[in-house]
Amino acid sequence: MLQNIFELEQRSGVKLGLAQKTLLAETGTIEQVLSILTGSEVRVNIVEQRENEKEISRESVILNDADKVLIRAHSKIFVRNIPRKIARQIRQKQLGIGTIITNLHLETFRKIIEVGYDPVNRSVFRRYQIIYKKRVAFEIREELVGV
Repeated sequence: MLQNIFELEQRSGVKLGLAQKTLLAETGTIEQVLSILTGSEVRVNIVEQRENEKEISRESVILNDADKVLIRAHSKIFVRNIPRKIARQIRQKQLGIGTIITNLHLETFRKIIEVGYDPVNRSVFRRYQIIYKKRVAFEIREELVGV
């Protein structure tokens, strides 16, 4: 991951801060890490959520206690690959995916697929999968906008 971040800085011409590097490489709950890095509570707001028979698509933002957007996320939840209680909580639109996974003690593995720089929005992003029982349960793209 260190090499990927170095290459990202070289390609984009952007020098990333320690918080950005940490968030790009993080494989745990991003909400917890953001709380620590910002020294404040963070919350997830669901901007839009749609569902078909195979997946739930969700757009969300993570904000600090001053309502500053820190991260913008686009998620695909593959309903057939997760327990019903997880899908039910996602449909309620109350909590972030990481918090739901942690609260329900779901054993998962996060695999970072890509880190990159979006020159239009002038922000870094990462795309990763959350694996549950050897199947892709979630695919998430997080854009670090206010970190």
